[in-house]
Amino acid sequence: MPVRRGHVAPQNTFLGTIIRKFEGQNKKFIIANARVQNCAIIYCNDGFCEMTGFSRPDVMQKPCTCDFLHGPETKRHDIAQIAQALLGSEERKVEVTYYHKNAKRLFLAHQKQEQP
Repeated sequence: MPVRRGHVAPQNTFLGTIIRKFEGQNKKFIIANARVQNCAIIYCNDGFCEMTGFSRPDVMQKPCTCDFLHGPETKRHDIAQIAQALLGSEERKVEVTYYHKNAKRLFLAHQKQEQP
């Protein structure tokens, strides 16, 4: 059954544009809602799920700081930098050690990008 749009479910063209832009570039990403207290994840693509081992329902509504990926070698300083960047308005790139669902290490670079 097709998804109803319009008055019942207004189309979010901004999110659709972002998703289409990055899906075609083999990017692994999440999109979060900065207007709620924990910056909840509202979208994650298949690449992110494959990379982390978590399913989309496991990831949705979790904080965008990805606490569920923290492990023994995840540095508190890196986590603090990510949290600080989310509160601020400047773009920042942070390299951090996260963990796959199976406990294997992942080395990722967070990059906050502002809405155009």
